[in-house]
Amino acid sequence: MLLPQEYIGRPQAFLKHTILKTYLERLFMIIGQSEIVINYVDCFAGPWSDENEALTDTSIGISIAQMRKSVAIFKKTFKRDVKFRALYIEKDNEAFSRLQAFLDKHRDPAITVACMHGDYTKLIPHIVEWTQDHFTFFFVDPKGWKNIIGATTMRLLLERPKTEFLINLMYDFANRATGIEKHDPDMIELLGTKPNYNGCETVFDRQRAFLSQYQKNINSIYLGRSTYIPISRPGTNKLLYFLVYLTRHPKGIIVFKEAAEKMISVQRITHNETLLLKQFDAAPITDLFAAEDDVTQCIPVTDNRLSAKVFLLTKLTRTPLLIDNERFARFLEESDLYPTDFQQAMKELLNSKAVLNVDADVSKRRKKFIQPDWPQKSERWQLSDE
Repeated sequence: MLLPQEYIGRPQAFLKHTILKTYLERLFMIIGQSEIVINYVDCFAGPWSDENEALTDTSIGISIAQMRKSVAIFKKTFKRDVKFRALYIEKDNEAFSRLQAFLDKHRDPAITVACMHGDYTKLIPHIVEWTQDHFTFFFVDPKGWKNIIGATTMRLLLERPKTEFLINLMYDFANRATGIEKHDPDMIELLGTKPNYNGCETVFDRQRAFLSQYQKNINSIYLGRSTYIPISRPGTNKLLYFLVYLTRHPKGIIVFKEAAEKMISVQRITHNETLLLKQFDAAPITDLFAAEDDVTQCIPVTDNRLSAKVFLLTKLTRTPLLIDNERFARFLEESDLYPTDFQQAMKELLNSKAVLNVDADVSKRRKKFIQPDWPQKSERWQLSDE
């Protein structure tokens, strides 16, 4: 079974921690090439009630483990000493006591850990001071949405240079408040305006409109770029939240979408495992593998190659187009597709002789047909004359 024992009963935490672990591993290795000190800040650290003493199934344990791994790789492979500074913030008294006791046992000289007790929104000036001028990654994972992750609340953090964010936008909770007058001020703080629905939107339309308005509002101060990954309630197709990623670098978008793509596969498997566990708990053994209505709720395996092909054909002309990191990141942001979608689409377009690579022979490539790099190394593509 994919779902580890410690995550039984909280599969959505497993999904969230999987994307955090996967992305931090890539992020630290990239940033450590140019920075000798990297900050990590967890604004809602916990830990909560059921985690093990080693906290391996929490964002605290996961982040420290990834820092240790990165330190070792840099030292062994690159002969480079990279230092990490980690700050964990928690408001709840009992959780903070556990957090402090855990961090007091930390003895790794390459990773400096600290904690702050209180509401992170009230501590923002102190957090900014703690970060100094080092690159900082903020993990903002609240249990609510009011006056926590809006642009006005986060202004000092968003204005900071050399900063990236992974923010949990609790769509399911926030969406319930739309159209309720008493929540209008909270909604304006979150989105910059009240949602304006005409009643004809699909569920997906409402979700995308809500998310897009949040990204627009937060980027009005951050002045960067943004993408996301949706997390549904395992065992259903109901959207719980968006993990919204903010960066000022095109490579960040590409790397995050690669990590998110792996997360989608994990989410599908976890979803199906949850359904099977529900059947096991609810049905007699003889009926376990019988056809049940719940089985039809499985997340469908979507094939986005057609959408990716249509998208590429709208971008390419008979004038060569350089697909570098900047261009590829914009493709990913504009389309809501994933890197593999574009790679498979380009493969099919090549096979049908609809497009060609102006700068390289790609006939021996099997997976990565588009290879964005820096502008001087990237390749140009165009529509074929055939």
